[in-house]
Amino acid sequence: MDLDDLRSFAQVVRHGGFSAAERATGERKAKLSRRVARLEQVLGVRLIERSTRNLRVTDVGREIYRQCETIAEGIDATQAIAARARSQISGNLRIACPPGLARYLRTDVFARFLLLYPDVHLEMHISSQRIDLIQERFDAAFRVDIDTVHDQALTMHQLGRLDRILVAAPAVAAQVAATTIASLAELPTLSVGEHVEHDEWLLMNGQGRQHVVAHHPRFCSNDSATVRDAAVAGLGVALLSSAACSVELQQGRLVHVLPDWRTSEGIVHVLFTARTGMSPTLRAFIDYVAESFPSLTGSTLA
Repeated sequence: MDLDDLRSFAQVVRHGGFSAAERATGERKAKLSRRVARLEQVLGVRLIERSTRNLRVTDVGREIYRQCETIAEGIDATQAIAARARSQISGNLRIACPPGLARYLRTDVFARFLLLYPDVHLEMHISSQRIDLIQERFDAAFRVDIDTVHDQALTMHQLGRLDRILVAAPAVAAQVAATTIASLAELPTLSVGEHVEHDEWLLMNGQGRQHVVAHHPRFCSNDSATVRDAAVAGLGVALLSSAACSVELQQGRLVHVLPDWRTSEGIVHVLFTARTGMSPTLRAFIDYVAESFPSLTGSTLA
């Protein structure tokens, strides 16, 4: 059954004839007649009795017309729902974010977004695990990577970059001052991730020279804030994002050691399923975070 055939039949009945329906809709009378005839053939019943001068809707035709009106109301309601979804910033958002990055972005960033859009409900899932957006039904996920390799089914919006630097508590920093990059692994180290047996830091200096520090971490965690706190406690040298420890550096609880050496910048991006058909709510969230990111980290948008 063709929906357009049902619409044509309803127009003919509503306006009291093929000629009147033609005038009201602009649809040619011959085309309306063909559609109604095809609908009758598909249903196997007579809907309209015709003569050269008169038209009469059969009993079954009147019943089907009432159903057509119900269908038309449903279509109008469906279109209205879709129109609201395209224009209103409201509804639920499920966002995944690594623990460290969530702390960099800070809760007040998300709070300001919710205050700006009071009809939005935000679920923030904090996890160091890689989230499958489609399987786990998330709207977007934040990630920090050295490279930009990602699932080709996802769209990536780059927010900016975070560099990683070597930091230590003042007492440990004094030991580092007496060493070089070549002997750094001889000091206690702290790692972000699951590297309790072995880790490697690929560092480079201002002249572009690279050096790999292969070391056995004294302490590691997949939460960078926990590693930062361990560094403050004097447990060893850590390689952390400058944004993760900016407060501790300002307060002197951490010291930037071997400042000529750092890692490649970590790329901060937000992933989502597709730009086409994206809800205005998710678009508003991504735009808001993109605008807020530089002021939080001092990084520049790419």
